[in-house]
Amino acid sequence: MMRRWSGLILLLGAAVAFGGRLSFEEQAAVQESLSRVHPRMRASWLKERGIHDPYYARASAPMPDSSELREVGRWSYGPSYDVDGRTTPSETLVALARGSGVSLLRFSRLDSLKIELLSDINAEGLMCRVKVADTLLYVGSRAGLEVWNIADEQSPVRLSWTPLPLNDFALQDSLVYTMSGDDSFRIYNVSTPASPVFRGACRDSGYLVSVSGNSAFLGDRLGLYVVDVGDPAAPHRVGAWGSAVEGVTARERLCYVTAFNPNQPGEITFHVIDVTVPGSPAQIGSLDSAGGFDVHLIDTLAFCSGDQYDEFSVVSVADSAHPRLVGTGNAPGANWGVWASAIGKAAFVAGRSEGLSVFDIANPVAPVRDTIVLAMDRTEDVSVRAGLAGVAGYASGLLLLNVQNPSEPFYLGRYDTLGDLPSMETAVLADSFAYVSWPVERLQSVDISDPTRPVRAGVCQDMFNPPQDMAVRDSFVFSAEPRRFQIVNVARPRQPVLMGTCVLPGESRGVSLLDTLAFVYSGPTQVIDFADPSSPVVVGEFDRGGYSTVIRDTFAYMTGYYAAYVYSIADPAAPRLVDSVSVGQPVNDIALADSLAYFGCQDGLRLMSLAEPAHPVVIGFAATPYLVWRTTYYPPYLYAACSEAGICVFETTQTSVVEQGTSPRRSRDFAAFPNPTCGPLRLVNLGQTDASAVVRVRDVTGRLVLAEAAVAKGKSVALDLTPLPPGVYFVGLRANAAEATVRVCKR
Repeated sequence: MMRRWSGLILLLGAAVAFGGRLSFEEQAAVQESLSRVHPRMRASWLKERGIHDPYYARASAPMPDSSELREVGRWSYGPSYDVDGRTTPSETLVALARGSGVSLLRFSRLDSLKIELLSDINAEGLMCRVKVADTLLYVGSRAGLEVWNIADEQSPVRLSWTPLPLNDFALQDSLVYTMSGDDSFRIYNVSTPASPVFRGACRDSGYLVSVSGNSAFLGDRLGLYVVDVGDPAAPHRVGAWGSAVEGVTARERLCYVTAFNPNQPGEITFHVIDVTVPGSPAQIGSLDSAGGFDVHLIDTLAFCSGDQYDEFSVVSVADSAHPRLVGTGNAPGANWGVWASAIGKAAFVAGRSEGLSVFDIANPVAPVRDTIVLAMDRTEDVSVRAGLAGVAGYASGLLLLNVQNPSEPFYLGRYDTLGDLPSMETAVLADSFAYVSWPVERLQSVDISDPTRPVRAGVCQDMFNPPQDMAVRDSFVFSAEPRRFQIVNVARPRQPVLMGTCVLPGESRGVSLLDTLAFVYSGPTQVIDFADPSSPVVVGEFDRGGYSTVIRDTFAYMTGYYAAYVYSIADPAAPRLVDSVSVGQPVNDIALADSLAYFGCQDGLRLMSLAEPAHPVVIGFAATPYLVWRTTYYPPYLYAACSEAGICVFETTQTSVVEQGTSPRRSRDFAAFPNPTCGPLRLVNLGQTDASAVVRVRDVTGRLVLAEAAVAKGKSVALDLTPLPPGVYFVGLRANAAEATVRVCKR
């Protein structure tokens, strides 16, 4: 565990030391590192070090919607982060927080092990914590605190939503204690669940919260902090203990803490802390090699979720000074949440890629895992055809969904790959088969004629590397891989055969087809002629690269890190940049639909009009619960693969442009030179202005990025756009209650 954090910190430090934006490869490395850290532990220090974590995207105000881009449905599955429940003598209700939602499950062991999915709840953001309290469900996500009425477990109703960038929260009586990513500890009164009332706050740091009596306990990388909450209107820190805290659960005068073992890197130690005097917490007992991200208490037993590599464990705390390991259960991979039922004699562990693991704890000395349900990891790719969606789960395999009703996608079946081994980057559907990437056998074909029981059909082992992206046409699969572009003949899907190979300079992904040409990102994006499938050859190269390139007529639209680029490919051997659009967020993917382009970004979707194909214009935005990694357009819906937050489905049939602003406009009577520019810019022919005239420069989202006072009429104004990133900007001259605007391209 310590090694994992050390590697991440070194990577972040390198980004700070060298400055600037991360390359595509560095960005992918950061995302991979973040995916293995619980969202509760993604504190604001990442942003302070120049790393944009999309977990924080919903905390900032989104740009206003200016289109009819409407989310019609979501399949919220992703890594399981937390679990909670309530128990009666006949059954147990389990709430599993996963991805960007919560699944309500009915569990019973009266006659046999039975788990029934009652309902799914879509939350506003990526999940961090869930709590069940009688007929209420408290849902904590990066987008805020939600309270749901679950009296009817099959038809939950949201009562309130308090926008708040949560890392964690705890519930005691009618108060909710929250810890935010902006390093603020806040207290809310929820005696009226439909109208939470703010009570008090203090500045503090942390990513974990537990409450007992008049004290709140905050877990942080630097230690355990004790906050006096006796007066909810004036909480304040009174004590601290230890360092590198991973889990916190308080009960009466004791606090049970898991933390990194400073003497044994990679190990977790279970501690018992006496907090009778909150200002002076004192360790009274400890146990090596036990614990994890979460701890749940029942009488004299502590159930520990385990960590990145540790097993689920049961610890006896009957003797607080000498905690003792009672038993362990096999729960491979990262386990981020745990809850147990004494009546149901079951423990429930929320795992990153294995979903919900149910353990029989009738004999706590030897807990036995009965089953695994709702296994899913982050969504890497989505492919759709005829009401069926194939989802590439990074460590959970191929999942098949019924999307005939896009407002209610539901699970049909799963083809597992290699368990927790990161494996599947992409999947594509064709007829009754799916083609998926595979870490050992490179590419597999899967028979999905019965989507509830997908089975392996064939394998192509001759490929150089597992595909990072694929496209299918006729009887060929076109694969973008690290340092290779390869073509596989799937005329016989059960016997896929490698046809041709083309060596590329770097990490390859993002393959698009036009006639007999393929466009593949590999450092600079490569243009490959595959007229002869047995001998594809590079015939051209772009002067830059992006994860995704899509083609329409003689134009190529490409993602940039913070921009989108338009190239003329009238001559494919010599692509020519004709325009760029500043997006303001890292752009991961593009999909085209009629005269529109959808750009998947770190904070959602940007909608651009291609009415003028060479000069796209941003006309809309749709927020998503997490970054949009890949997009697929299957008329009339757009499917966005939102990584850890699952799949979002958007309706795209109606789109309109809404004019922004109410200022009267006049015909353009000034010009900018040179345009395009590398930075220096001069405005000329200013026309009728006065001393109050102001020049404003805005980016494509309307954000003001530069403002200067103009000179008298007829004079020129010098501007320097050098500090601004490449892209399209709108330079406005406002005078006498009117405004004129000219568009400028910064190279």
